[in-house]
Amino acid sequence: MPPRAEAAGRAAPLVERRRYQPWAYGHQHGYHQLLFGLDGATELEIDGHVYRVDSRSGLVVPAGSHHEFLGLAGNLQLVADFPASSVALPARLMARPRPFTLDGAFGTRVRALAALRTAAARAPQYDWQLAATLAVELAGCLGLAGDNEVFPLMAIDAYLRANLSTPVRAGELAGHFGWSVRRFHTLFTEAFGDTPHRYQTRLRLDQAVQLLARTGLPLAEVALAAGYPDQTTFTRGFTRRFGQPPGAWREAMRG
Repeated sequence: MPPRAEAAGRAAPLVERRRYQPWAYGHQHGYHQLLFGLDGATELEIDGHVYRVDSRSGLVVPAGSHHEFLGLAGNLQLVADFPASSVALPARLMARPRPFTLDGAFGTRVRALAALRTAAARAPQYDWQLAATLAVELAGCLGLAGDNEVFPLMAIDAYLRANLSTPVRAGELAGHFGWSVRRFHTLFTEAFGDTPHRYQTRLRLDQAVQLLARTGLPLAEVALAAGYPDQTTFTRGFTRRFGQPPGAWREAMRG
């Protein structure tokens, strides 16, 4: 049967294990989709190109792209549905079908997350946690050599992830990568689909979601670890994005 929750404009991510049936089916949806192969294989056709997802490979399916898919015997995938405004990943990373390899530490981490998805209760807090973790792993393993010759997309992403506690100052960030402020801001917005400040905010909140799930740190320490100057500012930003304060979010995951 087709995957569920196909409505365009989904605000929250969905992460789950899926098996695809052994007959061809096609559709398109308004959110990006990432497939991480766990077992067997699934074949997808996008724009005349055939891609194979198996236990050693994955695939980025961009929002709006019509794709046909066929599940082969024993197929199993960890599937992440990512609306453009959910977890922090550069928009250009999701702009075209992009196969990637699941090997080494990356593959091991994905399989561990798939096992966690099996054990976790169905709640949006778990989807956000897993999606944010998958985004970090994917950003760490994918390189965009062609893009980096023009604009160092993944180097900028890595820099922002490593410096969450440093507020984005356009001039300093542009200068660090050797660009004028105006040109850098234009290229950044085109490549990331967001302004530097808003993208950093998404990164910080993705980090907070992971810390709330994986640690017992007091909320004040979570705030500092996610790059916020104090708990009040953190709580305000977290509640604005997720609709509930971080303490309630953590309790929902524990329950």
